[in-house]
Amino acid sequence: HSEPLGPLQGSVAAALLAAACEAQACEVPGDGTSLRRALLKVKYLPETEAWELDARKDAPVQFVLSLDAPREIEGRCYWPIEARSDGKLWNTFYATPRGDDVLVAGPGGTLLTLDAWREAIR
Repeated sequence: HSEPLGPLQGSVAAALLAAACEAQACEVPGDGTSLRRALLKVKYLPETEAWELDARKDAPVQFVLSLDAPREIEGRCYWPIEARSDGKLWNTFYATPRGDDVLVAGPGGTLLTLDAWREAIR
């Protein structure tokens, strides 16, 4: 015997279902190398290398790839990669597996192409 869901429980159930469907759409690649390539693509961007050289003078640098927060954009999955130094976020990048496409979080969370980001930081 199941009870009907009230409005709050229904909203929570719908939100959980939506989150599960969204998370399911972007599965972690099982090949063991795709996301590593994405991380290395971000690490070796000319701008990232220059920032890292400068930032390392004062503190350790970290590149953090989050497996639990992918974003699906136009049917493709992008994985967030944060570039941090001394506990402070420098930039958040979003890369497809293998790093064939990279976006950068701009002001207000807007995602920019690498070219648009490069124009914005000039």
